Amino acid sequence: MRRLRRLPRAPDCGSSQPMDWLLLLKGILIGLTVSAPVGPVAVLCLRRTLHVGAASGYASAAGAVAADMIFGTIACFGVAAVATLLTEQSTPLRLIGGLLLLGMGVNSWRSQSGDDLSDSPTALAKAFGSAFALTITNPMTIFAFTGLLAASDIVSHDMSLEATVTVVLGILVGCALWWGGLVVIGVGLRRWMRQHDFRWLHHVSGALLLIFGIATLGSILIF
Repeated sequence: MRRLRRLPRAPDCGSSQPMDWLLLLKGILIGLTVSAPVGPVAVLCLRRTLHVGAASGYASAAGAVAADMIFGTIACFGVAAVATLLTEQSTPLRLIGGLLLLGMGVNSWRSQSGDDLSDSPTALAKAFGSAFALTITNPMTIFAFTGLLAASDIVSHDMSLEATVTVVLGILVGCALWWGGLVVIGVGLRRWMRQHDFRWLHHVSGALLLIFGIATLGSILIF
């Protein structure tokens, strides 16, 4: 009886699995770190969650996550041309973002009953679009992603496509965790609010949005 030839043993690929999970965890931490600082979009998201409900809050959160993912993907894949374009156009982008903040701030301050908000499909689409616009017009976000990726020594020129996609997925999870958690907090606070509290909510959120808008426009003169 002929002796069967022993086939060569396949290489053990299990050792790469921990590194994949490590990259995913690093991506999650970067997504959380970039999203966590409280800014105008967070104020907008909380205001809509508190007054309208979770649907409006999640629509705003989704807009912020979508914009963050665009910046995070550009940073991970090293699309230098797009990053350079955003850097060169930072002044008009900040101008647009500042004007949007001023408009939303005035609208929020003057609102007495929050009738500018609703949970209709059109209003939810506007909530998504406005949060996306405010986030995407802040070019500093891509610098934050690039700096954190460089400091974490994650992305390199010889990095595989699979590893890069893993980092991007982690960033998506991190951003979604922060913005989703913010809406959950807003829903919890909403249960304790009374009707007369909403007037103060509109004034406070309007004032904060106006401050952020003035600061954004002022940064054009400084930087």
